[in-house]
Amino acid sequence: MNTKIQKISSLFLVSVLILGCSAAAFAQNTPGYNNNIPESILTPDAVETRIGTLKFFDGQPDADTVQMVYDNLDFMRGVETFLNGMPAAY
Repeated sequence: MNTKIQKISSLFLVSVLILGCSAAAFAQNTPGYNNNIPESILTPDAVETRIGTLKFFDGQPDADTVQMVYDNLDFMRGVETFLNGMPAAY
């Protein structure tokens, strides 16, 4: 039983090392401290939504965006409370 655990753990270690080496081989570095970050994982500066435009700076929402989202959450909670109370009115 102990040898099975050793084989599994060594196989896991080898696979982690292979994955780590392959990830390092595909990394695209630019000169200096700057690395290429894929656009698909960056937070956009503005997002158009049903409640309005949400604005971000370095991935952080600005004060107007935070207020807009909290107002929307309050409204949604009010609607949910109203709809949950409808059966009691019958």
